[in-house]
Amino acid sequence: MMLGWWIPGVPEAYQSLAKTALALLVGLWIVLKVWKRIRRFQRSRRPVRLHPKLEKYGIDQAEAARQRRELATEIVATSSSDRLAGYTILQQIEAVFVEGFRTPAEAVEALKAAAAAHGANAVIHVRQERTAAGKCSASGDAVRVASGQSEE
Repeated sequence: MMLGWWIPGVPEAYQSLAKTALALLVGLWIVLKVWKRIRRFQRSRRPVRLHPKLEKYGIDQAEAARQRRELATEIVATSSSDRLAGYTILQQIEAVFVEGFRTPAEAVEALKAAAAAHGANAVIHVRQERTAAGKCSASGDAVRVASGQSEE
């Protein structure tokens, strides 16, 4: 069997070596294709694992809403300005932002829950808006407050 025309430009002395290398490459290509099919089969048999950024889509929405409501009760006051009547701001913790809720009330509740999760007991600078897609978002600053009049 003459494979010399498959390997042009290779001297006659190296033809057998070139044929062996070509056979090895073809064999490697076949093994790679078989390995890909085996891996695809193995992946199809495993349970679905969501990427951490997409985990919100694989949870029980009713349970998540209940947990948000429970956390939101830890917030004693909210304000759209930088002051809270009857409270002294002790510490600003972090700016918080939530998005993707159906109503502004749900977004504010989730904002309170996010602030409580960071250790705050109040939220100031509360802003809410509806996106072009019809979803609601809310943002604000999570703060720790104490009862008492603020110093002016």
